[in-house]
Amino acid sequence: MAVNLLDLAKAYLTNTVVNQVSNHLGESTTQTQTALNSVLPAVLGGIIQKASEPGGPSTIMNLIGQLTTPNRNTGEVIGSTNGVLGQLDDLINGKSGQFSSLLSVGSDLVSSLFGNKAASIAEAISSFSGVKQSSASSLMSLVSPILLSLIGKKMTDDGSGPVGLTNLLNSQAPLVEAAVPSGLASLLSTIPGLGLLGGLGAKLSNMTSAARESTATYKPSSVPIYNDDDDNRGNGNRWLPWLLLALGALALFFVLRSCQKDSTTTTSSAENSMGATVDSTASDVSAATDSLGSAVGAAIDSAEQELAEATAKLGSFFKHKLPSGVELNIPELGIENKLIQFIEDKNKPVDKTTWFNFDRLLFDTGKATLKPSSHEQLINMVEILKAYPQVDLKLGGYTDNTGSAVVNKKLSQDRADAVKSELVKRGIAASRLDAEGYGQEHPVASNATAEGRAQNRRIAVRVTKK
Repeated sequence: MAVNLLDLAKAYLTNTVVNQVSNHLGESTTQTQTALNSVLPAVLGGIIQKASEPGGPSTIMNLIGQLTTPNRNTGEVIGSTNGVLGQLDDLINGKSGQFSSLLSVGSDLVSSLFGNKAASIAEAISSFSGVKQSSASSLMSLVSPILLSLIGKKMTDDGSGPVGLTNLLNSQAPLVEAAVPSGLASLLSTIPGLGLLGGLGAKLSNMTSAARESTATYKPSSVPIYNDDDDNRGNGNRWLPWLLLALGALALFFVLRSCQKDSTTTTSSAENSMGATVDSTASDVSAATDSLGSAVGAAIDSAEQELAEATAKLGSFFKHKLPSGVELNIPELGIENKLIQFIEDKNKPVDKTTWFNFDRLLFDTGKATLKPSSHEQLINMVEILKAYPQVDLKLGGYTDNTGSAVVNKKLSQDRADAVKSELVKRGIAASRLDAEGYGQEHPVASNATAEGRAQNRRIAVRVTKK
């Protein structure tokens, strides 16, 4: 299933994050959410448009690399290890000045993407959503590093480099068109020279509901990004010289950054390398692309692709309002929905055999360290426990049968404890939670296959009181 960058970005913009951002901006949560729903496709549309321009792929690559470049003037707010996404909660909710510094980084990205049109776009979003124009600008600065980080990590995971970038962004264009509210599209269409976004007003005003449903297979001819499809090769070849030049420039950029001891020698060598890259064969281009992908991957952290694929199997997301008034965005077949149904069903008694598996938790390999992409489901679990204060849970940790049973038992206990600790840190009383590691005991699938082993590596919960 093709990745949807807008959905991946929304996974980080949880209800908690939106509330905190609203407080920073002095806006209502509802208006902030409406504005974000407009900003996300607008910024992604800007990225797509920028990549379609001569030298555009090089620009996008450089913007991705800049997100975690050390010694930024902003005071190294964004660390090179965890990236923007790995530190999003801390940057928004942390000590004074961190949120402003994040927006400063994002503002530079917005300027690179939209130039002098950024203010007009913010004004359109402000008019549509009801937030102040300054707040709309801030939200654009928040969303830009999130989307660029997701793009960078997706490219690195695929090992595809700049050519993969164009194919990825081509696949996002119909999703952007479907996501931009028609009212906003009409406002954007009045901004001259906006390209893809500016042309949405006329398209959406005439688009029927049937046409909207067919956008998943639509390939927009208005965004002439190079790809390897035979049907598009004629148009794509026009941009191939620019792509080769971009690769050469990027190779020079990373060589210069990594070798600073002998600047004269390095510069000369890199310039020669750039010339060789521009005139190189396809295999040379591939090697440069792989090198670039490795450099970007070391700098950027994002939601794991495997998490996105697993999430796609959980059914459609929908809004569920808890007794506390908090509204969760959860999948039909996810643990949150199943747990809520069990808690609310008075005909289902508490027992020792009914367990619910977390479906969007990821740990570092062989460790009990939760990946940042796990935060949304943990926050959802916190909100559920707050909405049902009478409920107690037991957390169970499990592994596959690879390696030592003793080591597996300890790892499973450490992971169960890590999840408990995260819930306690977010406001749930420790007395309401129990955690136990079972190691490779109680498998739910065969350990003879990789898929089965993946199912056995899990964290589950059981209601012990309701």
